[in-house]
Amino acid sequence: MVKIATILLTATIFTFTCEPSVFAAVQTTQQVSQSRVVTGQVVNENNEPLIGVTVKVPGGKEGTVTDVNGKFSMKMPEGRNSLSFEYIGYSKQTVSAKGKRNLVVVMKETSQHLDEVVAIGYGVQRKSHLTGSIAKVKTDDLEDLTTARLDEALQGKAAGLQVLNLTSELGADPDIIVRGTSSFSASSQPLIVVDGYPYEDGIDAINPGDVKNVEILKDAAASAIYGSRAANGVILITTKSGEANKPQFSFKTKFGTRSVYKYYDMMNTTQYINRRLQDYALTGQTLGTADIAQYILAQNRETDWQKEAIQDNPYYIQGDLSVSGGNNRMKYYVSGAYNHDMGILKKNYYKRFNVRARIDADLTKNIKLGVNIAPSYTKSERPGTNFMGFVRQPSWLPAKHDEYTAAITGREIGEYAKGAHFSNCTYTGINPETGEEVTVKATPWNSNNSNPLCTLDNTSQPIDQYRMQLQAYMEILLMKNLKFRTANSFNYNYQESTQYRNEGARSDSDPSRAYYSNSKTVRLSSENTFTYDYRYDDIFTLNALLGSSIYQNTTTKAGILGFDFATDFIHSLSAAGRIDQYEGSALRTGTWKSDDAMASFYGRLNFSLLERYLLSGTLRADGSSKFGQDKRWGWFPSIAAGWRISEEPFIKGKVKWLDQFKLRVSYGLTGTNSISNYANTDLLNSAPYVLGSGNGTVVNGFANNSTSLGNRLLQWEQTGEFNIGFDLSIIKNRINLSFDFYNSQTKSLLYQKSINSVSGYNKAWTNEGKLRNRGIEIELNTFNIKTKQFRWTSSANFSLNRNKLLDLGGPKEQITLGSYKEYYIARVGDPLIQFYGFKSIGVWKNQEEIDANPHHTSDRPGGIRVLDADNNGIIDDNDRVPLGNPYPDFTWGFSNEFKYKNFDLSFLLLSMLQSNRFPHINISLTQVYAGAKATGAIAR
Repeated sequence: MVKIATILLTATIFTFTCEPSVFAAVQTTQQVSQSRVVTGQVVNENNEPLIGVTVKVPGGKEGTVTDVNGKFSMKMPEGRNSLSFEYIGYSKQTVSAKGKRNLVVVMKETSQHLDEVVAIGYGVQRKSHLTGSIAKVKTDDLEDLTTARLDEALQGKAAGLQVLNLTSELGADPDIIVRGTSSFSASSQPLIVVDGYPYEDGIDAINPGDVKNVEILKDAAASAIYGSRAANGVILITTKSGEANKPQFSFKTKFGTRSVYKYYDMMNTTQYINRRLQDYALTGQTLGTADIAQYILAQNRETDWQKEAIQDNPYYIQGDLSVSGGNNRMKYYVSGAYNHDMGILKKNYYKRFNVRARIDADLTKNIKLGVNIAPSYTKSERPGTNFMGFVRQPSWLPAKHDEYTAAITGREIGEYAKGAHFSNCTYTGINPETGEEVTVKATPWNSNNSNPLCTLDNTSQPIDQYRMQLQAYMEILLMKNLKFRTANSFNYNYQESTQYRNEGARSDSDPSRAYYSNSKTVRLSSENTFTYDYRYDDIFTLNALLGSSIYQNTTTKAGILGFDFATDFIHSLSAAGRIDQYEGSALRTGTWKSDDAMASFYGRLNFSLLERYLLSGTLRADGSSKFGQDKRWGWFPSIAAGWRISEEPFIKGKVKWLDQFKLRVSYGLTGTNSISNYANTDLLNSAPYVLGSGNGTVVNGFANNSTSLGNRLLQWEQTGEFNIGFDLSIIKNRINLSFDFYNSQTKSLLYQKSINSVSGYNKAWTNEGKLRNRGIEIELNTFNIKTKQFRWTSSANFSLNRNKLLDLGGPKEQITLGSYKEYYIARVGDPLIQFYGFKSIGVWKNQEEIDANPHHTSDRPGGIRVLDADNNGIIDDNDRVPLGNPYPDFTWGFSNEFKYKNFDLSFLLLSMLQSNRFPHINISLTQVYAGAKATGAIAR
C-alpha cells in the first residue's frame, strides 16, 4: 500500500511540473549524469542520523534530502565543489566536496531561543532581533494534550494569556484574554490570524494536529501592524506544510475517559433541617409543617442532584492521519482528523471532522504559489438546562416518582417529580424536633416548574456547523531584495440549529415548542504587500513592508418559531399548531442580513545595526463601516527599540556563561471595532400602523423602535501601551528567561451606557471612559538534562495584571444587575468589575446586641450581622459595598517533558489564584436562617 501511494504522489509531482521548463530539467539531468556523485551521511553531535536534512548545491537548483539513516547521494554539476546542509533547529553548514566522494557532516544545534524564526504579522523575524513582546507555543506543546480544541490547548502555555472555561459544557467557546480586559462594552477577544488571514469564526474548527506554531503578539508594538483589531492582542496560528522529502505518513489516536474532579459541597435536607433546629434553639422558633414534610420525605431517599446531571462513563476519542512530502519545486501536506467527545453532563457532546490540504510550489525561480483548503464539519449539543439548575434542587425531591412518593402523591411510578406534585399531601413519619411519629398535611414546595432532569431529557438542541476555508497566495520576486505578495481568502460558515422542547418540559403550562434557525457568513479578504530586504555586510540589515488590505463580511440569518405540536414524535415545523413571530419581546420568525467592511493601509520598518542595535516602527490606517461617516478612519502607530548587550565587544566572548542579554522597550497605539454592526445608525423595525377612518385598519410598516440609540459620531476605541522587558539566555542556552512590564491605557471606550427612557431608548453607544491595565510577565525555559538517550526540559510562566477604571464619562459609578439577581459595580478608581452587596461582620449573639446596634427589622439572634457602611444607624441598600472582583491575583503555568529513547512523559500544571473569589451560588441570598431578609449578595 505504501508503495502504491508513493507512486501516485510521484506521478502527481511529475504531472504538476510537466511544462516547457521540464525539457530544461531533462537536459540538465543528462549533463549531470556525466558528473561525479558525492555520497555521505548527516549526523548530530551525538552521532545520531538526521532524517530530512535538505542538501543543496549553493546557487543551483540541484538538491536532495537525507533518508531514514541520514544518508544522501548527490550528483555534482561541473564546476561546483560545495554542498549546503539545512535542518530546522540546526545551524546551516556549507561543506567543501572538492576531490571527495564521501562526506560525514556533523550538524550543530542552534539556540532555539536565539535563531528560531517567529511570525510577527505579514512576515517573520529571528527571535534574537525581536523588539516586541511575543510568546511562541510550538506544536510539540500541543499534540500530546487530550483536548480537541486548540483554544483549550493553549491554557497555561504563555504568560499573559488566559483561556477561561466559563462552563463545563462542551461546545461552548472559552473566553481568551491577553493582558487583561481592555474594554467595557466591546469584545475583549484577541484577533485570530491563521496563516496570515484574519479568522473571525472562532478557532474550535482548527485541528491542533495541523498546527505548527502559535505566536501571541502581546504588546502594542508587536500587534500594531494589525491596527484597529489588535487592542486585545493577536494570536498568529501557522499550520503545517510539507517538506522536500519522500512521502511521510503519520497516524495518531487518543482515547480516554472523563470524570468529575469535585462536586459542590452542599447540605442535604436532613443536614439542613438539623442546622435549622440548632438556630431555632437560639431564637425560640419551631419547625413548620413544610419543614417536617421535607424531613419525612428525605428519610425515604435523598437525591444527589449533582450526580443526576452527569453522564455514565463519558469518553473521548481522537484520530489524526496526515501525509506530507514533496521536492524542491513543490511541497504538499494533506491531513484528516476525527474527534468525538462526550461531555461530563448528560446530552452534551462534540463531534468534529477536519480535512486540510496545502500545496506550496515554486512555479519559476521568481514566482511562488500556495493554496490552503480546509473544510470542516462540527456537530454538537449542549444540555437544555445548566448544571446550576441541578445544584439548586432540594435533595428530598426525587428525580422520578418511586413507589413511596407515588403512594403519597397519587402519581405514576417513573413519572418525573415536580414540587407541585407534593402540594396538600399527607405525610407520616418522625418529627425531627420531638423524635416522635407525626402526621401532617403540608406543601413542602409549591412549584409548577419541572425538575432539571425532566427539562434536560425533554429538550433537544443539536447544532450543525459547516465551514470552508479557502486561501491562496502568490509571491513574486520583482527584483533583487524586493518581492510582492498577494494573499486572498474565502471563508464560508453555515450553521443550522434545531431546538425542540416537549410539552411540559419546563412546567405544567409549557407548550411544545420548536425553533429552527440558520446563519450563513461569507468573509472575503485580500492582503497585498511589498517587502524589501537589504543587508550590508555585517553593518546593518533593513526590512521594509508596505501593504494594503480589504475585508468584507456578509451574514444572513433566518428563523421560524412554532408551538403546540400534535405529538412530540414529529418535530417538523409544518406540524406546529401555530407559528409566532415573537417570543416575548424577542423577534424569532423572520430573515435578517448584515454586512460590514474595512479597508487598511500599513507599513513597517525593521532596522538592525551591527547585530546589536534594533529599531522597529509601524503605522497602520484602518477605515471601518461600523463607525460614523466622518469617524471611520483611525491611525495606529508604534515604535520599539532593542539593545543586544551580549553582542557588545566588551561582553561577547568574555562572559563565557552569557549567551544572550537583550533589552526591549516599546510604545504603540492599537484599537478595536468589536461592536455590533450599525451601532452608528438608528435602525428601523417592523411596526403596526392604524390608518383610515373610524377605528381604522392595522397595516404593517416600519418604525425607529429599537432599544439602542444610534450614534453617527461613534469612533475607534484606542489603547496606548508601554512595554519594557529583557531576554536572557545563559549556560549554553540551557536557561532562558524573559521578563516584561507593561502599562496600557484605553480611552474613548466603546461603551453602551444606559440612558433615560424619556428619550425613547434604553441604551446608547458612546465613546466614554478610560481604563488602565498594568502588569508583569515572566517566562522561564530550561534544558535540565540532555544526553544521547535522555532529555528533560521544563517551562514555567507567571503573569500578574491589575486593571483600574479611570473614568466613566461623567458618573463615578454604575451598578448593574446580573442574571441571578446579583449586583455588580463599576466605580472610578477601582477594578472594572466588582461584586456588590452587604458585608457580613459576624453573627447576632442575643437580642440585646441587636437592639444596641444598627439592624434590619427581621434580624434575630443567630442571624447574620451586616455592616452599616454609611454609619447612619439604618441597614438598607445604601450599605452595600464592593465585595471583591472576578480577576485573578496572578496566574502561572508549569510543564515538564521527559524523553527516554522512544518513550516520553509530560505534564502540565496551571492555576489562577484569587484571594477574593465570590461563589455565584451565594448570590441573591435571602437569609435561610434566622436574621435579616436582605436582597443582594452577602460576603462571609
